[in-house]
Amino acid sequence: MTRASLRYLLLVLLLLCVGVSGCGTPSNAAPAALWHGPENTVVPVGSPFVRVEPAHPTRLVIAAIGLDAPIESVGILANGDLDTAHASPWLDVGWYNQGPRPGEQGSAVIDGHVDRPGNSPAVFGRLRNLHKGDVVQVMDSSGKTLHFRVTDVAYYTPQNAPLQNIFGNTGGKYLNLITCAGDWVPSQNQTTLRLVVYTTLIG
Repeated sequence: MTRASLRYLLLVLLLLCVGVSGCGTPSNAAPAALWHGPENTVVPVGSPFVRVEPAHPTRLVIAAIGLDAPIESVGILANGDLDTAHASPWLDVGWYNQGPRPGEQGSAVIDGHVDRPGNSPAVFGRLRNLHKGDVVQVMDSSGKTLHFRVTDVAYYTPQNAPLQNIFGNTGGKYLNLITCAGDWVPSQNQTTLRLVVYTTLIG
C-alpha cells in the first residue's frame, strides 16, 4: 500500500472522529550503534549533537468567545475516532498529534467538547459564535504565540464532512477547530452535525 493510500485510509477512518466523542531518545539497552534522528538523519550514538524536539502547542486563546484553554496532545482511538482531552475533558482541548503542529504547513486540527453531562457548556460551547475575521491564538512550549484568522465557519453531517479539507489541506498553514453541533441522537451516540471553524495563520 502506498503512502498516499495509507493517508487516504486514515482520513476515511477519521470520519467518526469529526464527531468528537516523534520518537523518543534511543534506549540505553539498545545495542545499535546508530539511531534515527529528526528527518531520518542518522546520528551516531554518543554524538555531541542534542536532539531538540519541536515545540508543541500548549494553550488555545480565542478572545472573541472568552476561551482560554490548555491543549492536550491526542491521537486516534482503537475504533477510529479522534480522541479528546483526558486530563480535563470539559475544559481542555485536544490537538491531533498525527497531523501538523499549529503553524506548520498543512492542516492542524484541535477538537473539544461542546457540552458536558447535564448539557452545561464545555470548552467549545461558544465556538459557534465565531465569525470570519475573528482571531485565534495558540501558544507553544517555546513561548511563541501564533495568530490565526477565522476564514469560514461550516456545519456538516458526519457523512458529508470534507475530510481532505479538514485534515489534509497542505496548501497553506491552517488550524481547524472541531466540535459537535445539532441534536443528540441517542441511538447513534452522536449529534446530527459537526461544526468546523477554519482558520489561517496570519503571523
